[in-house]
Amino acid sequence: MRKVILIAIAAIMALAGLTGPATARTTASIISDGLRVDVTFTGKQPTKAKLVVGGSTYKLTRKGKTWRTKTLTAQRIAALVGKQAKVKIKVKGKRRTVGATITGPATAPIAPPVPPTTPAPLFTAPGVDSTGNAAWEAIKGYFLDSTFTDCPAGWPNCAVEYRYGHFANYQQAYCRLTNTSGSDIINGRHPIYIAGAEQKADGSWAVSYQLDWGDGQPRWYSWYVAANGSVTGRYWFNADPNLSAPTEEITGLVWVRGARDCSY
Repeated sequence: MRKVILIAIAAIMALAGLTGPATARTTASIISDGLRVDVTFTGKQPTKAKLVVGGSTYKLTRKGKTWRTKTLTAQRIAALVGKQAKVKIKVKGKRRTVGATITGPATAPIAPPVPPTTPAPLFTAPGVDSTGNAAWEAIKGYFLDSTFTDCPAGWPNCAVEYRYGHFANYQQAYCRLTNTSGSDIINGRHPIYIAGAEQKADGSWAVSYQLDWGDGQPRWYSWYVAANGSVTGRYWFNADPNLSAPTEEITGLVWVRGARDCSY
């Protein structure tokens, strides 16, 4: 009689679902991020998984709680989104297949445009014009310890370089450096005496000075440096710049930081 009663109780518990917790069912959620297909599972987690869509199989690699394909082409993603897919998995050694529709964007997310970068100005723009000592005090840090050159990378990166180096001790060196033996011009450092200075509101500036070789033959330079660093100049040899046309008009140079002499 006791055995019959125990069997009856067990049957009632089984009918009522009280013999133990229900086995967790594995389900899949399949989403495209526009670059690849991601699969997440609820319930028991698989140890292996692969995605099957329309006869094509895609290997899935686990990353955290997400299984994902490799990066796919835009055309492949567009063809997959909206399709019914099967995910073949292995859970505790048993193979199963779960299905779901691939949802999400069919195209890769568009990165926001990168705003163009504006290079920092070479010279601080004062907003007002100035001349004389006020201008010189503003620009002397740009002129002294600088070089005017047509080859910023420096010879021998160019076949020929014209170079005017201006040093913090108020000296100038002038050189023409070439690849041809005997064609170089090497004028070492000589003192300069500032005669005038000017600065424009946009930061461009000008300077004029006498170069003293100590030979009684005056040499004068007048330079204009634009806000973008381009340089033009005029040179007088053994002449008064107030009375004579320049001996040479100089163009094609740029301003660079750092005084360079005629060293190779």
